[in-house]
Amino acid sequence: MTADNENEPRGGGARFSVEDARRRASEALHKSEFILSRAWGLLREPKKEWEQIKAEETTVPAILIGYVAPLAAIPPICDLIGSALFNRLLTIEPGEALIRAVVTWLVSIGLVFFLGVLINAVAENFDADKDDLAAQKIAAYSLTPAFLSGVFGLWPPLWWLSLFALGAMVFLMFRGLPILMKAPVERAMPYAATVTIATMVAGIVLFSLASCVTN
Repeated sequence: MTADNENEPRGGGARFSVEDARRRASEALHKSEFILSRAWGLLREPKKEWEQIKAEETTVPAILIGYVAPLAAIPPICDLIGSALFNRLLTIEPGEALIRAVVTWLVSIGLVFFLGVLINAVAENFDADKDDLAAQKIAAYSLTPAFLSGVFGLWPPLWWLSLFALGAMVFLMFRGLPILMKAPVERAMPYAATVTIATMVAGIVLFSLASCVTN
């Protein structure tokens, strides 16, 4: 009787672990499918996708944690793998490389948040409405191509293809600003260009500082 009682929790725990693992795997698969579907929708029918994004009820933390964080992990992970394949990791300690990847991931998430804050802060300068949530949506979803282009890090000689992702980011922002921030169409391009350039400058500064800290 005692033996049966002792074995029962173990079996239940094992079943729970398996079921929990399956649930987490299913959630991860669903999330990856959502990200790819959103990226394809934005590139194929940006106006329709932005309208759908506008109608979605969410929060800034949900966007940053649920959408941006997984995407932001793609570039540093692929860079780690590409570095290992091309033997560049031999010049630095594996632990140091991992720390750099984590710092890059955190800085990337921070930059998305900064971009959202900036989009909202300068909205009135481009005759747009101020809206914190809408600005964060623009920032997060516009950067989707840039994060996905991190797969080119698996083969470092293809890094230059990421420049096309930058162009796609500006285009998506240009299409989304009139819908989510109600910016006049004629002001949308200078609006998108201004915040993109400012974010790139901030990114260079932050990544340079992060590099100094991890060295």
